[in-house]
This record gives sequence, structure tokens and C-alpha cells, in this order.
Amino acid sequence: MNRIHTLFSIVVAVVLAISVTGSVLSQTTLGGDVKPGRALRLTITGDMVLNLVDRSDSFGRAGLSAAGGSGDDPLLLGGSWPGDLAGGSFFDPLVRIGIDAAISEGVTASLRLETPFDINSNGRDGNLPLSLGEAKVSWEGAMDAALDLEFGVVDYVIDFSGNGQPFLLDLGNAESAYGNGGGDSGSPQSASAGRVQSLQAVGGVGHYDLGENTLDVLMFDLSPVDNESLFGLIYGLPLDTGDYSGDLGLVILNSKNDGGSDLLTLGGGGQLSGDDGLKFYGEIYWQFGDYSSSVSQSSAYGLVAGVHYDIPETDENDAPWVDISLWDLSGDDNGANSSNTNFVSYEFNNDMLVLEDAYYGLDVDTNYRAFKIKGGMNLSPEWSVQGLFAFATLNANNNGAVSNGSSSSKLGDEFDFRATYRATDYLTFYIDAGTLQNAKALGVGSGVEVITFSSEVRF
Repeated sequence: MNRIHTLFSIVVAVVLAISVTGSVLSQTTLGGDVKPGRALRLTITGDMVLNLVDRSDSFGRAGLSAAGGSGDDPLLLGGSWPGDLAGGSFFDPLVRIGIDAAISEGVTASLRLETPFDINSNGRDGNLPLSLGEAKVSWEGAMDAALDLEFGVVDYVIDFSGNGQPFLLDLGNAESAYGNGGGDSGSPQSASAGRVQSLQAVGGVGHYDLGENTLDVLMFDLSPVDNESLFGLIYGLPLDTGDYSGDLGLVILNSKNDGGSDLLTLGGGGQLSGDDGLKFYGEIYWQFGDYSSSVSQSSAYGLVAGVHYDIPETDENDAPWVDISLWDLSGDDNGANSSNTNFVSYEFNNDMLVLEDAYYGLDVDTNYRAFKIKGGMNLSPEWSVQGLFAFATLNANNNGAVSNGSSSSKLGDEFDFRATYRATDYLTFYIDAGTLQNAKALGVGSGVEVITFSSEVRF
């Protein structure tokens, strides 16, 4: 796999070099302050976020067990990671820089640099390095007018529900779906929980326009060191019931984390919206095959279903809304057997600040069921607010195997609040606060709180 990864990188570099060289012949001179040396046009974007984070001491005591093991898994947030920063206050800056270069008609090279997410002070050691987030070539009408290609380091996302919380796949932001050496821990967190942007998806996507329908074919090497790879087909088609219209997507994915694994995911999802302000959305997936060379995947599923309602406003600036949803991901409470029933995904769902958030929350990935009610509105053109209530439980917790001996499956009742202040079109401030109460399965006797103050500048 290492040799394939190296070979693919060389091919990408050669193709990019040929494309850039060819574009020199048709190069045009641009005015302005920036004059590209070889590209026809350059677009530079940026995103700078400064977060002040405060987490209660109980956050560091919250723990989930590896089923079949003893005590906290040392890689989980309830164990030794992220060390001294489990509770307390700290600043966390995140910076992203993007460059898009149009190098010839229909061919664009894109580069994204970003500070890797790592709130462990030992990892940063006082420095803010930049890592490669994306480096791809986009070729429109490649060999056929209906075919578009993207290849290189590509951030590929599936969000059939259209709620901004990818349920199955977000390769640019997810951590490893396995990360445990091919074993079956049966934990609600992957062993790499909280390691956002730790994958580097090297590969390609072919997007074929079939008229009203579309077909994506993707192939990625996610981690050559761990032999983690992904192949898939995504078929998209429009939906129209007369009163409601939207999109539907069907998925076949095959992921591997060692030479003997073939984990298959089948399913799909979509959304339907109408003029009455209602939007229905959902996704459902089933998984089977081989989780690793020694562990099979069976009876695993993932489901999200919800309805979003944009309430007819009394004032055109209010735009109030409400959203009700169910999230259900199968679990495993026996890590000692030869089968895994945890739902495995490359999700980037940060809906709940304490339980689900991959940046500053517990990043619970699987083995839970949550019923959520959300709502929000604009208070003025500058200010908006939203709130969330969620009731969450473990799906499987045989004799406390997952929750460190607690017989309760109650993950907790979460209350979240967000206030947004839009200072300008490019500068925004956020206040986020979340508290998790009655978290009996986490082994804490008090609430778990997370508060963040954020400023975001985009250009």
C-alpha cells in the first residue's frame, strides 16, 4: 500500500506539472497587485478563528470504557488524552489559507493549508504549524463533456440531509473510523476520537452527469501506514412529489483497515422541501462484511431522520425555525467476541456541543440514540440565537461493559445555546454554551459543561 500511495503521488505531481506547463502557452497577462507566474487566474481565501474554551473539571472525569476491557481506554477523552487540557480554560487558534489557480480552460488547482487541530500542549509545543488540508486538480469535461475529475488530496463530503452535519462521510475533517489496530473495542468513541483532520485522503473522484441523475466514483488511500482505504459509488437523483421537491442519494462504500478487511456500507438519504416551510430529511445505512482480518461486521446500522420548519415570520427579519430529529447508531457491548456491531463512519457531526463536538466535546461517534429539539431566530440583522435540547442514551451497555461498570445507559440530557453577532460581512463572533446533565453512564456525579467564545474572520 505504501508503494501504491507513493506511485499515486508521483502521478498526480506529473499530471499537475503537465497541466501547468500547457497553460503557459495560453497565458494571459492580468493587471492588479497580484500577477500569477503561470496561472490564468489566482483566488486567495482565508479563515482565521480564535477560540477561548472553558470546560468544567467534570469533563476530564467523564469516561467511557472499551467493552470487554477494564477501566478507561487510555486514548479516550475520559482517559489520559488530552491530558492537562481535559478541564479548564485555554485559547485555541485555527487558521486556514486557500489558493485556487485556474491553469487552463476547465482545469483548476486548489491548495488548502491549515493549522492541524491539536489542543494538547505537548503536540503544539508553543508553535502553530501549517499542514496540508487539500491539494487537488479539478478537471471539468475530462475526456467527455459529462465527466468531471478531482484528484490529489481531496476533501470529499456526503451530506444528503443537508443539515451541515455529515452523518457518514467527511474525509477532510474526520478521524480514522477504526484506529484500534483492527480489534473490536465496542466503545462509543473510536480510539482516535477528537483527532479532527487526522486523515489525508489521497485519491480521486469521478463525477459523471447522467442528465437529471449523477454518479460519483471515488477511491481514496486514507492512511498508508494503517492500510486504511475507501472505495465507493454514490448515485444521485432528484425527488419531486408535487408539493415537495429535493434530492436522493444512494451509497455503496467499501472500507479497509488491514489486508483482510472489507467493511461494506449500503444505504442512502435525502431531503424534501416545500413552499410551506417544511423540510423532511433522513439517512439510513446498513453495514456488514469484515471489520478486520479477525473480526466480522454484523447487524450494524446508522439512522438519522428529522423535520425542519421555517415558521412564517411576523417580521421579515425574524426568520424563526424549529427542528426535531432522531439519531440512532448501533452499538457493541462485547469487545471480546469476533464480531463488531458498532456503526463505523467518517462522520463530522458536531450537533451537540458536549456529547458530539469533535473539537471541544466528547466526540461520541457510535452506540447511542439521541432525540433532539432545536430552534432559533434572528433578533436583529446582526444578532441571532439558537438553542438545543437532546435526550441521549447508549444503545448497548451490557452490565456496564461500555460505561465503566455503571448499569445505567443514560448518556445525559444536553442543553446547548448559541448567540451569533455579525459585526461585518467578514467578521463574526459566537458564544456557545452547553451543559450535560444526568450523565450517569459517563460516571460523573455533576453536570459536564463546555463554553466557547469565538471570533471568525473570512476573506
